[in-house]
Amino acid sequence: MEIQKGCAYLGTIEPHEYDDVKKTHVYKQVLTKAEFEIPESKPEIEDFSSVVMQITRKKCKLICGPLGDKIVVTGTINLNVMYTAANPQQSVHNVHLCHDVDAFINIKCLEETHKSFCGCCDVKMYIEWADLEVVDKRRIKGCFLVLITAKCKSVK
Repeated sequence: MEIQKGCAYLGTIEPHEYDDVKKTHVYKQVLTKAEFEIPESKPEIEDFSSVVMQITRKKCKLICGPLGDKIVVTGTINLNVMYTAANPQQSVHNVHLCHDVDAFINIKCLEETHKSFCGCCDVKMYIEWADLEVVDKRRIKGCFLVLITAKCKSVK
């Protein structure tokens, strides 16, 4: 079952934010899938009412490999899913879910002397697109397209 057209779906990157992304030096898109389970303490799901998403960058590390410099980045997609319960006596409920995202992005440092990641790059993560569907009364599966951008700052 796919999200209904009336379902509010908040948290993806806005079109005006793409202008900023186009100016960055490098970017990468990562497609990640997840399956979530509704906790036993919550009623079974019938349909989505709204989904609010946010991605948080947790870690960044510059590594110098034989094929060039890369930033390894870890983030978490946090979801707040409002849903209609399958039980008619209980109406709308919400559940908080999260999914970790790990990726790398190729980058060129501005100076050879800047080989340790000291904040010389501004790394951001966005949710570009998402699709959620109810698998059964206790499981939801999701697919997320994550956009990772890195922009080198001026080094003095």
